[in-house]
Amino acid sequence: MTFLRPLGYPPPPSIRKPRTALVLGAGGRAGLAHHAGALHALTASGALVIDEIDVVIGTSAGAIVGAQLRTGVSPQHLYEIAIDRSKAGERNRGDDFFAPAWDSAFSLAQRSVGSAWVLGRSLLRFPLPPMPRALRSMFPGGLMQLSRFADLDAHLPRQWPNRHLWLVAIDIHTGRRVVLRKDGPIGANLQQAALASAAVPGIYQPIRLQGRTLVDGGVHSNTNLDLLFGKKIDHVTVIAPLGLSAPSLVPPPLFAIRQFVHTNLTRMVAQLRAEGSTVAVLEPSADLSRIQGVNTLAIGTSRQIAEAAYAETIDRLSDLVRDTETQEHRSSVA
Repeated sequence: MTFLRPLGYPPPPSIRKPRTALVLGAGGRAGLAHHAGALHALTASGALVIDEIDVVIGTSAGAIVGAQLRTGVSPQHLYEIAIDRSKAGERNRGDDFFAPAWDSAFSLAQRSVGSAWVLGRSLLRFPLPPMPRALRSMFPGGLMQLSRFADLDAHLPRQWPNRHLWLVAIDIHTGRRVVLRKDGPIGANLQQAALASAAVPGIYQPIRLQGRTLVDGGVHSNTNLDLLFGKKIDHVTVIAPLGLSAPSLVPPPLFAIRQFVHTNLTRMVAQLRAEGSTVAVLEPSADLSRIQGVNTLAIGTSRQIAEAAYAETIDRLSDLVRDTETQEHRSSVA
């Protein structure tokens, strides 16, 4: 099994193999580092085996990490990249992937208008006609764009992996959630899908695919864990970098977001457990939340966040395993 395994696992061969899922939430650059640290702790301790996971769901930063995992990048390698302070580490993390999309005060004003429209459409979430092409050209959305140093092929292949990988985005014209996957209804390659899921509205340029304008799936849900409702998944591991493991004092803007994420995640976890799934949830503590800071897109804190996430996950392993065993016992009794 691939899930925070209790002592004595796996079960005898006569018992069917459980279906397992890994859900990786949004969190910006801080989320990338958080995922690297938490996943390295889980896999190095033997609590999680990436190659045995049946379904990976990624949102925003989680989409980038999920795509890397499914295409053969190990959590240990992700961790090593996250803590590398050299120039090579900066390149491997993609610290230079994005650059300002404007080159004058006038173009900044144009992009500010377009970005405000994209952000508003992302949050309002009801169908409207798309912006006319002429206006879209005059007021492009997104303050940041891929820089001339961006080499996507060095980070992700274009071909989808064979195993289940669901990357979540939002169509700002219809307000509908879009799940991008291999052989899905929208023909996106893996790079396009990862960029769409991570296109923070108002900051990064939306990704246009087959007449759709796609932005960050975190607008709908930080984890999109509800995609597993009714799927009869036995075991789920959730990493939510923007959650908060317990109420505590953190900077007010950060607390509001994290409390919202935590409340919604708790509701979805309860639903999955009611369906018979065991769910292990990893949310950062208040201390780790402070390290991540309010600006989760900031560069320069990757090492500190990854190391703190690794240490915190190791410290919580025994509690997570005990919680998992309790859930399994309740399910068997029920």
